Amino acid sequence: MIASRKSARTSVPVIVVLALLLGPFITWQAAQGGQTRPVSQLAPNGIVVVGDSITARYNDKPGDPDQGWWSVAARRFDAEVRTYAQSGSGYLRQGHSCTGNRFMDRPDAFTGDAPSILIVEGGRNDWAKCVGGLFVAASESEIRHAVSSYLDVLRAHLPESTRVIVLGPPWGPVDKTQGVRVTRIVEDEAAAHGLQFISTRNALTADRVVDGIHPNRDGSLAIARRVIRALEPAA
Repeated sequence: MIASRKSARTSVPVIVVLALLLGPFITWQAAQGGQTRPVSQLAPNGIVVVGDSITARYNDKPGDPDQGWWSVAARRFDAEVRTYAQSGSGYLRQGHSCTGNRFMDRPDAFTGDAPSILIVEGGRNDWAKCVGGLFVAASESEIRHAVSSYLDVLRAHLPESTRVIVLGPPWGPVDKTQGVRVTRIVEDEAAAHGLQFISTRNALTADRVVDGIHPNRDGSLAIARRVIRALEPAA
């Protein structure tokens, strides 16, 4: 009996110590999106984003100057997000120096576990194609074929439960004429495939880009707001 009472007395400090040690870890785990993170009502199976540098150059750190539009949007809905993005790439064009890959060349994005939502962000680079390691202006038919082929692949590989969204190419002040041409093609093909299209027209104004092309913090937030508004009615 004496030994039993002693064990009970000593167990109390141990519990207190464990609580003090584990408390910060549990809080940290919640902040990092561990098991305590609520399941997203909008996207319980997560969000996948396929894109170019407008996605690839940015991170998933809340409040950071380089937090991506995709991070802001996904966190708004408590959704996990995976990105398959490469600078300089597109539906038609390979990445920088013509050594990268096109959207079509990233099968992990549309095979395996299907996400609740898949967003395609691209087209900004598709005014050109790669020929002999150089960028050469692409024809409208070439751009249209590349966009249509990729959307065909998504429709064929993803289940009907996955909501596929085509984001209009976020276009800053540089090459506006090309922006009109490419955006029209992307929007037409999204409609032809029965997919939701989100316009980013005028999202990247001169004061929302760092180089005429890539968004600063305000630019990424402007794109994120377009996406959030389009998704929110279904939330």
